[in-house]
Amino acid sequence: MSVDLQALQQQLCTTFCRDVAVTARNDRIVISLPMTARDGDHLTAYLSQTPTGWRVSDMGSTLMRLSYDHDLSKLLTGARAQLFETILTENGLSEDDGELFLDVPADALPRGIFTLGQGLTRIEDLGLWTSKRVVSTFYDDLRNTLKRCLSSDELMEDFVVPGLPSAENYPVDYCIRTAGRPLFVFGVNSKDKAMLTTIILQHLMQHGQNFESLVVCANLDEIPKLDQRRLMNAANDVVSHVEDVDAIERKIRHRVSA
Repeated sequence: MSVDLQALQQQLCTTFCRDVAVTARNDRIVISLPMTARDGDHLTAYLSQTPTGWRVSDMGSTLMRLSYDHDLSKLLTGARAQLFETILTENGLSEDDGELFLDVPADALPRGIFTLGQGLTRIEDLGLWTSKRVVSTFYDDLRNTLKRCLSSDELMEDFVVPGLPSAENYPVDYCIRTAGRPLFVFGVNSKDKAMLTTIILQHLMQHGQNFESLVVCANLDEIPKLDQRRLMNAANDVVSHVEDVDAIERKIRHRVSA
């Protein structure tokens, strides 16, 4: 196959340049990029001069778009917060009060614009972490929430209840020490885990264990109604969604301080 590489390069450069719109707005230069956000709008880079070159910024538009469909205080937690920080680091981006930007020398402006666009598209993909994808980060999110509101002395993970018959077959996700009865916390992210948690709770009660229980769900609505009822009948308390961090912390602190 014979291809005129120089002609092809010229064609691509012409096409890309035609799709880049450059305008001035106050003290900034606005560049509409040949890349689209998930809502179909073109990504925009805002340029402002610095003593050593240019600042290339999204002026907060990326996180603002994410906030339309998500509570950012809940979306950017756990493994997703770690991924967010990783994307920033890998693309050399900084974040300040929702604005994503990077500073580049004058002769590196084209690369800086491309790098910003690449980073913004990756960050926008965090919005694709639907409830099914969040299942993979569920236990990280729950663990991080518990560690934020409890000390290491108060929290025990993968707890085996002393004196319980066949205790190793009925593990508790988390045991929280309190002034009174211990609080057993279970994470439930599927129908199977809902059934298993119900069985464990029933086994504990059948053998006279004195405890409180809290079940935290990835999304209670995705558990079949019959399994929901069994689980809620067995547990003392249920939080319907792991992203409801305030409810989790409130319920835990209430029992720890009781």
